[in-house]
Amino acid sequence: MCGHGSFGWSRGIITKRGIAGRFASVITDLELEPDERPYEGLYDYCVMCGKCAKNCPAQAIDMQEGKKHYPCNMWLNHMGEVTHFADTCGKCQVNVPCMDHIPAPKFRQYSILK
Repeated sequence: MCGHGSFGWSRGIITKRGIAGRFASVITDLELEPDERPYEGLYDYCVMCGKCAKNCPAQAIDMQEGKKHYPCNMWLNHMGEVTHFADTCGKCQVNVPCMDHIPAPKFRQYSILK
């Protein structure tokens, strides 16, 4: 994601404003200087606390492997058939430490994964 943030265990992007958001694209020929990336690893901002997995109604987030897209997609398809309007869920992105900011590094000590 071009330095916007690192992934969470639910495969969302955790930015400085958190994981609960959406992205859009703009195509331009404007030359821009790259911002400094304050992280190195793919999951640096995720504290691996497991709250996203607990929130997932499809049980699509495995704490050993991360999000499995197939069960998530099947849940969304089912909910679309039941409600006739559900095409997104987002329950894995609410009431989690990374919902609206990057979790403090000290929170890592409480994580269920090391």
